[in-house]
Amino acid sequence: MAGSSLRQIIQHWLSYPDQGIMLNLGSCILWNIWKMRNDLVCNNSQPSTSQCIQKALQDFKLFDLQNALNLCSNIAIDENNAILWEAPPNCVIKINVDAAFNNGDAAADAIARDSFGNHLGSGSICFNTVSSTVAEEKAYGLGMQLAKRLQVSKIVVEWDASDIPKAIKGSTNEIPWSIRSTILSIRDHIKDFSEISFTSVPRDVNAIAHDLAQSAISNNVNR
Repeated sequence: MAGSSLRQIIQHWLSYPDQGIMLNLGSCILWNIWKMRNDLVCNNSQPSTSQCIQKALQDFKLFDLQNALNLCSNIAIDENNAILWEAPPNCVIKINVDAAFNNGDAAADAIARDSFGNHLGSGSICFNTVSSTVAEEKAYGLGMQLAKRLQVSKIVVEWDASDIPKAIKGSTNEIPWSIRSTILSIRDHIKDFSEISFTSVPRDVNAIAHDLAQSAISNNVNR
């Protein structure tokens, strides 16, 4: 935006459709420019552009994480006792996830379908891990990655377990160390979606994702 006034730049930040991310980053940059100016006037310190940007990025990371935590606290975690898979509302994508674990070998998978039940994409990964809990959080992470790859903004993530969504929504201090990095990464990407919720369903309803996870771990399928 060369040649734009500060007012025009801020107006651009305010109108940009990214849930305030650009505005937050810009505010951190302006704040650190102001602090650098004060340091120059009051302490005769030599200004450093790289240091100013570095501090602004640190402030943004801290602010953005807190913003992500606030978004997570509003996430819906629902239970659905349906006996058959139900299509999501119009313009919403449902992603069914599952995982399999057997003596250190694990697989995770995700399947995306639209309101007509059409298959939009799927994926599976195989890996070694120490517990079924780690496999479960990998499945949720894979589901989020699939949604981002499909460039959708409204999603429902569905599985026959609810422990991981509770960790995503709950206190950071209560996240087990073994899944902490992935849970924090999922939290950080919550803001990429305009609407997201998690639903726990009976295993029979999640049968396709369950069967895919079993097939993946049996045949070492990564795709």
